[in-house]
Amino acid sequence: MIQKGTYVSPADSSGVIWVNVFHLYYGYNRKVAYTGDFIKSSIRETKPSNWLIKKSKVKAIVIRTKKELIRFDGIFYKFKSNSAVLLKKRMTPYASRLFGPIPRTIKRKKFVNTFPGRV
Repeated sequence: MIQKGTYVSPADSSGVIWVNVFHLYYGYNRKVAYTGDFIKSSIRETKPSNWLIKKSKVKAIVIRTKKELIRFDGIFYKFKSNSAVLLKKRMTPYASRLFGPIPRTIKRKKFVNTFPGRV
C-alpha cells in the first residue's frame, strides 16, 4: 500500500537511492497504490555523479509492497520494503538490471520481456 508522500526505494541499477511518491495514476481521487500500479515520483537521493538528478520527476511501476498480496490461488506474498522500477517515456526501465523478486502481477503485455525474473 503506497500513498502520496511515501518514500520508495528503486529496485534497479539506476543509481537512485530514494524517490518520493506524489501522484497515483488511474483515478483523480485515488488514495492507495498496490503492486503493478503506476506512480509518479520525484527523485530525492542519488549516488554521487549520477545522470539522474535530484528533484526530477519520473514515472515508476510498483513491484513490491510491505502490504501482503493475495493471489487467486490463496498464496500470500509479503516483502520487506516498498520498491518500484523507474520508467522512461516509452515504458522501458532506466536501468539495465533489476534486483530482487518480481511478482507475476507485473506480467502485462508491455512488460513481458522487460522483467525476466518472476515469483
